[in-house]
Amino acid sequence: MKLNFFRNTSFSKFILYLLCFTMFCFVFYTKRWTKAETPQKIINWDVTSYYSYLPATFIYHDVTLEFIKNYPEKEFGERHCFFYQTAPNGSKVIKFTMGNAIMYAPFFFIAHATAHLLNYETNGFSIPYEFWLAISSLFYLIMGLSYLRKLLLLYFNEYASSATLIAVMLGTNLFYYSSSEPAMSHTYTFSLVSVFLYQFIRWYNNPSIKKIILIGLLYGLIVLIRPVNILFIVFPLIFDIYSGRTLINKVYFFQKHWKHLLLFLISAFIVFIPQLIYWKTLTGDWLFYSYLNESFYFLKPHIIDGFFSFRNGWLIYSPIMIFAVIGIFYLKRRSKEIFLPIVLFFVFNCYVMYCWWTWWYGGSFGSRPMIDSYALMSLPMAAIFQTILEKGKLIKIALVTIISGFVFINIFQSRQKDIGLIHHDAMTKDAYFLVFLKSDLNFNERVLLDKSLKSPNYDNALLGKDE
Repeated sequence: MKLNFFRNTSFSKFILYLLCFTMFCFVFYTKRWTKAETPQKIINWDVTSYYSYLPATFIYHDVTLEFIKNYPEKEFGERHCFFYQTAPNGSKVIKFTMGNAIMYAPFFFIAHATAHLLNYETNGFSIPYEFWLAISSLFYLIMGLSYLRKLLLLYFNEYASSATLIAVMLGTNLFYYSSSEPAMSHTYTFSLVSVFLYQFIRWYNNPSIKKIILIGLLYGLIVLIRPVNILFIVFPLIFDIYSGRTLINKVYFFQKHWKHLLLFLISAFIVFIPQLIYWKTLTGDWLFYSYLNESFYFLKPHIIDGFFSFRNGWLIYSPIMIFAVIGIFYLKRRSKEIFLPIVLFFVFNCYVMYCWWTWWYGGSFGSRPMIDSYALMSLPMAAIFQTILEKGKLIKIALVTIISGFVFINIFQSRQKDIGLIHHDAMTKDAYFLVFLKSDLNFNERVLLDKSLKSPNYDNALLGKDE
């Protein structure tokens, strides 16, 4: 399927190029890095904890964070931040694991050189550092979309794959976290999972040592970014199992390639070595739960809330993902080798995600941890899209219209979140419909909006009570 004006480029590759260009424009339109060292900075909240390893190690040369005592309190409060947890032995421990810091690292070193060359403060937080963080997000996003396209084309045609790329990139909160909050972990995980899934399937069809080492490193990094991502192991374990016979074949396959599996585990473990050394050095323990009093409540899942609550519900703010959920039922007929692993992952992932004490995940736009699984959930989405595109012309037009509508709503609501019309954790049904498709509010509407918002009780939620 060739475009006459772009003879050597397939339709899906053209769509990929168009999406990359679109995201490049949005990132440079928002220019979040210009707000460095202000309350609207990129290196803020969770990003601070992901990022802290780099300036602490390579600028301040002190991973214990004791250097903070030598600076005025305002210096590392308003302008710069090193959020940390206090371990039982009194050590200051960075809360999040260092997976994202590893992803940031090449761009951090470029930023540090840039700050020197352009005479910016070389403190780890000035404009060059934020600029290159935004570029890192864009780089990994493009890599993720490129591999997602390759993954989709293993099972689906050009048009279904293209529609899926558009839907996932522009119709979900991946768009917001790639443009407005570009250094959050979700874009990076989305990218790594896209590569991981594609490379695993390639290895499975043609095993090689080089591929399995790469897969192990990718998996280790995915888990190091967010330990709960360990659940992605479900896909390679269950892949190509859909009957008793295929289960036996899979066991034989793993037995035959046991050395590869050992290399996978070793490669994944190598990624964790710096983190283990960090914990051991600061806390005295090789493993340390740095979230302290934050926990999962496995007997109190909030799956319905996680999907449909106006407080960051997944399908409320990324309604296009209903295609991915429904599409699971179309997978068994089209691609049965990926049906069971996706079903099991989806069930386990949703259950675990929404057993977390803050099931709305704090200051968010939609259910942001679900972004991590979008590469996997793109497969059932493509399955239903291909089924629809095989129907009549009117049904095809209806699909294009629905996708276009969801894309418009998503981009519009992303802008509403940017300007504060959509609150990060206090939205209600009344508040949502008050601001729906509005770019501004008059005085009376703003008063009504303030009355409609309902902030959660974080203290209760920490204890597993009704928030």
